Amino acid sequence: MKVVVMTMNVNGLTHREFRAILNEMGVEAHPEPGIYQHISHPTDTGFRIIEIWESQEGFEEFAERRLKPAINKLGIERETSINFQPLHNFFGPRIDELTGLIGRLPGGPDT
Repeated sequence: MKVVVMTMNVNGLTHREFRAILNEMGVEAHPEPGIYQHISHPTDTGFRIIEIWESQEGFEEFAERRLKPAINKLGIERETSINFQPLHNFFGPRIDELTGLIGRLPGGPDT
């Protein structure tokens, strides 16, 4: 097992479109077994998604089975770059507090 950091940059993606993709996949209620962490933020050109996965193959399987069908169903086509790097270090001293923040974030499941 080679734990990886997946970084995806999606040009032109809006908050509304990103929320629709997440809702269509249902990943917050039913996360993929191979994912450890998901973080996303808007950029000057769209959105960046940073995830930690058990393996690159795990993400690629998820993308084929859940992500691509969702974006195709919603008709969202955007220029996307994906990069994988081995996880080198992780530090999360207040990680147990993050779940309490989720409902207050602008990209949370109820927004």
